[in-house]
Amino acid sequence: MCDVAVVKKIANCLGVAPGKVQLNDEQVVTRTIGQNKTVQGFATILESLARESKSEAAQNSTSTKEVKAQVYQWLEFAVLYVAPGSKDKYVSKQLLADFNKLFISKSYLVGNFITLADLAVYYAIYDLMKSLSPVDKENYLNLSRWFDHLQQRPEVHQGEPLLNFTTIYLHGWATGTHI
Repeated sequence: MCDVAVVKKIANCLGVAPGKVQLNDEQVVTRTIGQNKTVQGFATILESLARESKSEAAQNSTSTKEVKAQVYQWLEFAVLYVAPGSKDKYVSKQLLADFNKLFISKSYLVGNFITLADLAVYYAIYDLMKSLSPVDKENYLNLSRWFDHLQQRPEVHQGEPLLNFTTIYLHGWATGTHI
């Protein structure tokens, strides 16, 4: 999750040039801007991108000190728990259930607006959401609503095919004709 490709996607979402993004010798994601300025660590890099951006998500992520702190906590959570957890069958089920419960009463992770936290978690669980069957997606209806809402933004899905969240799951599964 906290890899070079994700940093580049989020930079693109924010409308900012990512600079040179790579893993250093210790396998920590690193961003180099210009000749001398280097930033290390996923959350720190995203914060630096947000400072350079005029996008809605960047502005929302730094609107107050409280919001900034909550966004940073979600970024760290995405790196330390969500990304690795989405690769484990048992942890991923609990992760999906927890997010589904969280989105019962929320539209976004922080406040009432899109932030870097939403982008980081979206990309962290993208492959997991992609692997779910239509029935599974219906079992996580609140999470599916949040995910689908984000993927509808062109800057988020970036030309990737949209995942199907049609609630009439039998349509895709039972396509045979009846006589």
